[in-house]
Amino acid sequence: MTTPTTSGQRPRTCRACGKKYEYPVKGSDATRHHCADCAGLDEDARKIFERLNNRVTQLENQLRRLQEKSAPPQA
Repeated sequence: MTTPTTSGQRPRTCRACGKKYEYPVKGSDATRHHCADCAGLDEDARKIFERLNNRVTQLENQLRRLQEKSAPPQA
């Protein structure tokens, strides 16, 4: 279930660190794709974090699918 947002704010997930944040927030350094913490990083570092975050997410999903496949069927 989604929660209603006010004044155009939407919950976002940072592409670099995966943290949830609200965007736009007046006075925040956050961008459409990065939280305030990661928006302050230089571009090369952000790109590396994005690649690592994507790979970790892929591995977590693959592990979850393998665990579901090997789990006994539920009645």
